[in-house]
Amino acid sequence: MAEQIKSEGPNSDEIDYWNGPQGKNWVAENRLTDLMYEPFGDKTIERAELKPGEHILDIGCGCGTTTLKLAKLLTPDGDITALDVSTLMLSIARERTKSAAVPVKIINADAETHKLAPASFDVMFSQFGLMFFRNPKSALANFHTALKPGGRIAFVCWRDPERNPWLVTPFQAVHHFKPEMEVPNPDARASPFSFASKKKVEALLRDTGFVDIQLESFETKAVMGEGSLEECVDYIAKFVSSVAAVLRDRSEADGSEVIDTLHTVLAPYHSGSSIELAASAWIVSAIRP
Repeated sequence: MAEQIKSEGPNSDEIDYWNGPQGKNWVAENRLTDLMYEPFGDKTIERAELKPGEHILDIGCGCGTTTLKLAKLLTPDGDITALDVSTLMLSIARERTKSAAVPVKIINADAETHKLAPASFDVMFSQFGLMFFRNPKSALANFHTALKPGGRIAFVCWRDPERNPWLVTPFQAVHHFKPEMEVPNPDARASPFSFASKKKVEALLRDTGFVDIQLESFETKAVMGEGSLEECVDYIAKFVSSVAAVLRDRSEADGSEVIDTLHTVLAPYHSGSSIELAASAWIVSAIRP
């Protein structure tokens, strides 16, 4: 494995997070997480309107699933730069993208502060990555500079908590075990819901020089886990950060009470093969003039 990125700069907390226990959980459960995120990523890729031969930056590429999908649309002469702070995930991405349809360059860096060559990309793409920047305006300004004139940005971000029971319901189920946990809040910085406000996203893009800004709501069911209720709850216990945080603070015996609570709360949403809860996101696109 490559040397871990240094935990420094405005997003040091995120670097620690994605290279710590939760990063390990995401690597371990990557297949199921890919299945859950697939409808959102596919819709965003469709919005990006990729063309053969284009040069793309995949921001927050994780284990490389979106990178591989993007690559198929760029043949024969395109290429991709895939960037993430998680050394753990990029170790998977490096192996997976060896079979990519076009050349892939992997960078372990913070996209907000990493120096990108000016006017070097046709498209910037991100699947649930931009909400976590401590200074999103700085990050978007960096991306704007790195796009060619006429270049495009396309990304997906979560809407408000009320429209996303997939994340809020497990949180509410375990919150009393750790009352000090921060409640999901669109006003918080660097949180899953920090891009929930349409006006905020439009203003950030406009203020950093983007035009033709479009936000389309996309609603579906988040399909979490696979198999029995117990197997699906086990997945959620690793994937949903609030639940994972509660369990890390408990012994195995105490943790069983948390799991039992999740079984009770989530049983009505078990379809027989997965847990399914409503999810809503913005599919966002804009152009650098």
